[in-house]
Amino acid sequence: KAIKEGISEKTIDDSFQYVKLNRKVVKADKKQFKKLLFADYYQNAINALRIRKAKRLYQQHQAILEQISQQYGVQSKYILALWGKESDFGNNTGSFNVINSLANLAFEGRRREFFSKELLLALKMVENNYIEASQFKGSWAGATGQSQFMPSSYHAYAIDYDQDGKKDIWHSRSDVFASIANY
Repeated sequence: KAIKEGISEKTIDDSFQYVKLNRKVVKADKKQFKKLLFADYYQNAINALRIRKAKRLYQQHQAILEQISQQYGVQSKYILALWGKESDFGNNTGSFNVINSLANLAFEGRRREFFSKELLLALKMVENNYIEASQFKGSWAGATGQSQFMPSSYHAYAIDYDQDGKKDIWHSRSDVFASIANY
């Protein structure tokens, strides 16, 4: 499928060297739909430390946040809140190899069609030099970058706001903020 989609054998070889059965990924997927009460979710999502960190980071990035807010029509506090919730303000973007996670989830089969499509889109990200296969880290489910985009969201919403030729949701704060706002 990947070759039919225009992905080179080199990209496939480079990417699939990281693929091996990872039972942690499959187990996490099966536990994902655990029901939580809102109070439990809220307690985990919002705490005094996260609020203090958000206020400090807002002051630090206020100019670019307000510029992006005006351009995309999304309040800066929502951009900041999503950044904080998705990756703890870029501090926790995941340690799983994205290609490996997506291959495992596609293989497992419960949501094969979805994860197979995401895997092909992730391979296209490597093919197009958006990220190197060895550096392609994210969540157990394949979300990546400070915005925790799935590959389909990356292709649909990522923005090269700093105009350096890369839609860098891993390192460029302005690209992260604009991509979140665009999403």
